[in-house]
Amino acid sequence: MKILLNKVKQHQVVLIFIFLLFTPFIVTNIYYLHLLNISLIMIILAIGLNLLTGYAGQISIGHAAFYGIGAYTSAILTIRLGISFWLALPLSGITAAFVGYLVGRPTLKLKGAYLAIASIGIGEITQLVMTNWTSFTGGALGIKGVKSPDFLGVSLDSDVRYFYLLVIIAFLCFFLTSRIINSELGRAFRAIKEEEVAAQFMGIDIARLKVMVFVVSTFLAGIAGSLFAHLEGYVSPYGFGFNQSIGFLIMILAGGLGYKSGPIIGVIILTFAREFFRFFNEYQLVIYGVLLISIIVFMPSGISGFFDKLMKRLKKREVSKHGKQHSEA
Repeated sequence: MKILLNKVKQHQVVLIFIFLLFTPFIVTNIYYLHLLNISLIMIILAIGLNLLTGYAGQISIGHAAFYGIGAYTSAILTIRLGISFWLALPLSGITAAFVGYLVGRPTLKLKGAYLAIASIGIGEITQLVMTNWTSFTGGALGIKGVKSPDFLGVSLDSDVRYFYLLVIIAFLCFFLTSRIINSELGRAFRAIKEEEVAAQFMGIDIARLKVMVFVVSTFLAGIAGSLFAHLEGYVSPYGFGFNQSIGFLIMILAGGLGYKSGPIIGVIILTFAREFFRFFNEYQLVIYGVLLISIIVFMPSGISGFFDKLMKRLKKREVSKHGKQHSEA
């Protein structure tokens, strides 16, 4: 049993994605499959936000802005310029990352609450631009008619077909960020989070690495935005505001900040929990709020952190038990 649990822990994300591949055969309700597609898009963004906040310790409460930049970039490129989705997708990520670089260089010099406040300002400014630059963004009405992508002549215009595209991209994003986390660069990010002054004395270029992780995080947010635009076929500035940014943070906090599986678990559980509580009508938000508070109070390190500590406790107890039996023998 212990060996099985260790194997599950080591390969939990791979197992989740393998399970997802068979999901369309299990989930026959199109509405729930569409909800799962939204969750996969949010997972891509949450993976980047977890890298920024969970590993590098930089708090962003305006990440929905870069999500929106990616969505609008893809919509404008494909509708007005006739560019293929497969080119618009990376360009959306690059555009969001470029804006992230421009705003990251000055704001990442700030620390703690000041950085969080600055990120809120960035998000609000971006939403105001989306709303008021009518000739370019369509204003409050947004942009309609964003088409589904084609792959080898097959239109990915159904939730089932689009689902597999999202699974592949989400897995690639997870794989690439995992490589970063396990590399020397990832260790440098963790050093900045734990003790910035000590990291600086160790010769780590803090300013450069902060901007770098912010750019990577905003790139993934832009990719997620592009995928969202082509899934929904419509973008509006009201989907990329402050509440959405807070929602992303809550998801990675609930899933487990600084854990690889945290964004996946947090997004899926909270997305479907909110949908389940919808049947309670006016009590929906109250019950959802109680759930969030319960997770924060009883699982301060998130769901992933809770199970990680539980596994370590069981392992310690097992080692202690074997040690006691050996001494008695």
